[in-house]
Amino acid sequence: MSSPPHPGPPAPGPHDRPSPTGAPAPSPAPAAGSSRPRPGHIHTHRSSRVDLGKRRRPLLEWSLYVVALGVMVTVLAGQIIFDALRGDAWIITTIILGIFAFALVKNFLDVHFIARQRRLTSVQIDQLRETNNIFVFLQNSEPSLFRDHIDNLHEIFRRDYNISQDNLITLLQARLLSKTKVVDFASSILVTLGLVGTIIGLIQSAGGLGDVLRAMSAGDTSILAGVDQALEGMGLAFYTTLLGAILGGVCLRLLSNLVDANIDHVVSHIAELTEIYILPILRRAGRINEEHQRKLREQGIGLPVGVPTPGSVPGARVTDTARAAPAHPPPTPPDASGETMA
Repeated sequence: MSSPPHPGPPAPGPHDRPSPTGAPAPSPAPAAGSSRPRPGHIHTHRSSRVDLGKRRRPLLEWSLYVVALGVMVTVLAGQIIFDALRGDAWIITTIILGIFAFALVKNFLDVHFIARQRRLTSVQIDQLRETNNIFVFLQNSEPSLFRDHIDNLHEIFRRDYNISQDNLITLLQARLLSKTKVVDFASSILVTLGLVGTIIGLIQSAGGLGDVLRAMSAGDTSILAGVDQALEGMGLAFYTTLLGAILGGVCLRLLSNLVDANIDHVVSHIAELTEIYILPILRRAGRINEEHQRKLREQGIGLPVGVPTPGSVPGARVTDTARAAPAHPPPTPPDASGETMA
């Protein structure tokens, strides 16, 4: 039994003949001074991960945003928030701050999820190139958005060779964007609570002014209590409006847009890697299977009842030998479940 190939050499090319063990033989080394790759060969000397100039670090970006917004809020409205909490008779300010804290935690979890999926995508495309086999990759890889996307494409291929990822990408983006709806809803709630606090404050202020007017009409000079109530109501109105606008309309909106931008980036990253490395393999395997069936029909050999159709035999490998039409009763047609990355 031959020893497993060393992980260092590049992936086999499309013209490499299979070894007796079923594994492709190593490709011959290119001529000295030649930098032109062979057709179908996947560049392994260059990492499949995105270049440093195109990389994004969602957690770092989120941290910088939070620090900048925290400094801005503290400088501009720190004393106002403290005064609002101290005189929060209706606990509206406390509710606003509580909802903001919950939305901030949820936003961080969303960013952490996107960052992890992006990291898994970059790692798993390298794993897929190392295993050189889609079916083996699907069996052994860790669950991720990229892995699920490849699995869905493989299931589509088993039913239709005209494969496209456009609808899957649209569904993937919609599913990820739905995770940010909680933060968007919290942002709207904070702005609404600010308006509710404004109305309550104005009602309280109007009640205090009414007490002042009644005291003055009765000749009572102790009108300080009514004035204090009116001023307290106006303060509540202004504080809640300001907090709702800053925390909900500014901070959460910016952080939510940051998550949306990273979602778009990771989805486009998955689509790009799939379009470059996966779809050509599946389409090539589909053409091979269709050619195989055509040759069988030309020879007058039909697939008997009960023989699986192409794409229904998991683990079969597509090699150059699959292009030869059988001279005897037809074997099980080739499949792309084990299609190599070469």
